[in-house]
Amino acid sequence: MIGEPEAVGTETLGDGDRVVLTFPARGDLVVLARLVASAISARVGFDIEELEDLRLAVGELCLLALQGSDARHGDLQLEFTISGEALDISCTLGGAAPQSGSRDEDRNAADELSEQILYALVDEHGREQEDGSVRAWLRKRRKGPLA
Repeated sequence: MIGEPEAVGTETLGDGDRVVLTFPARGDLVVLARLVASAISARVGFDIEELEDLRLAVGELCLLALQGSDARHGDLQLEFTISGEALDISCTLGGAAPQSGSRDEDRNAADELSEQILYALVDEHGREQEDGSVRAWLRKRRKGPLA
């Protein structure tokens, strides 16, 4: 019928669009980041395999940002930025103190595993620490233009 609003979920995201999600930095809430990553990936036009890769990669990205910190009082902020060639995702942990009593070798092993998983799933990724916050990021390209 003419004049009816579009059905929910049929719009796409395109070049220059940005979505930000902020939630308490708790491992059990990383599922929220994965759900949002799936929805955004679908709206951008990634196929089902790429969508699954991104869903898994975002979970690892969050865990990488959380590594070595006592995040009970911190927040994770995910930023999804769409360009004509890629989806860029950054995860910033703010307001968390370094974790006390954890062993560096345990953290390094967990970091290595997350890095290996990201290496297999995305085109580029990295991690930076500055002024008490941690930022992990990734880039996933798709063949052909996004949405």
